[in-house]
Amino acid sequence: MTTVWCAAEPLETFVRETCCALGTPEDIAAEVAHHLVRANLSGHDSHGVLRLPWYASQIKNGELIPQARPTIVRETAGTALFDSGFGFGHYATRVVLDWTLARAKQQGVASAAIRNFTHIGRLGEYAEHGAEQGLVTLVTIGTAGPDNGWVAPFGGRGRFLGTNPWAIGVPAAGRLPMVYDAATSTIAEGKVRQAQAKGLPLPPGSILDQHGAPSDVPGDLYDGGMLLPLGGSVAGHKGYGFALAAALLGGLAMSADGARDPDDPAMQNISGVLVLVLDPAAFGSAAHFAERAGAVLDAATRVEPVPGVERVLVPGEPEAQARSERHRSGIPIPEPVWRELEQLAAQFAVELPEHRVE
Repeated sequence: MTTVWCAAEPLETFVRETCCALGTPEDIAAEVAHHLVRANLSGHDSHGVLRLPWYASQIKNGELIPQARPTIVRETAGTALFDSGFGFGHYATRVVLDWTLARAKQQGVASAAIRNFTHIGRLGEYAEHGAEQGLVTLVTIGTAGPDNGWVAPFGGRGRFLGTNPWAIGVPAAGRLPMVYDAATSTIAEGKVRQAQAKGLPLPPGSILDQHGAPSDVPGDLYDGGMLLPLGGSVAGHKGYGFALAAALLGGLAMSADGARDPDDPAMQNISGVLVLVLDPAAFGSAAHFAERAGAVLDAATRVEPVPGVERVLVPGEPEAQARSERHRSGIPIPEPVWRELEQLAAQFAVELPEHRVE
């Protein structure tokens, strides 16, 4: 399959200008563009520019309000509830993260929840940003309820959960922080979208088709199929539990909605984003914690690798390696995704970025 290659800076300019053409204020568009292209740079193409046509469709359908900004609904010294107003999730989550980081530096710990949100992108971006400031940062987003999301509960054959990822960033001295970021499904929905764009099959045990039969065909997911929880048939109860936990913790964002009749079908659905930040200094010496964390992470990389593996990596290192490589070689974009970007460029009179085709 043909691949189009773009450098990061012109690609980011293209995304920003397209978002502006879609009615997005300049500062919000800049944050969205930076987030998407950095996802590509980090090797997570499923959360990169291939999302732009989807966002354009959401704006057209009124599901995403491009000019919306998050507002505070409730606030204490160390907690807050934000309403995203169905604006760009990347911008809203960054605003909420900045609020939480600032309060954690004052209070030692801070947390915020977000309601009325849209897709917030790659969670590792937020965890990494917090860890780089010396703060332990946790971000999760979840949804649960009948016919919700893409994921079947363990042992089930109907959609009930989102991919409900978790991201945790931990600062470390003398090295990259640990940044864990993973969906609670066997693979993220964006990985299915990426496989479909490349014309590739899915790994075994990733999805069921609409009849509940195992499938490796990406299109089967979008034809009524469902993702499976992380752990598969042996340990899927673990991914299922983490997915439910993400939904219920994120659901703190719905606790201000007011009481409902327990028999109301809406009571069976819950969703939200939760950001939690801890300052190691509140527990003792932040410098000592970072030194100890760094020593542990370095020790992990010195564990003897199994045959075929060059060395053990710490979560966050693959993304750093990808950024280094892609800053040199460019960002690969599958031809079907590029065609969609071309259509957006033509529709909104935005100049395509410089690129090469291989």
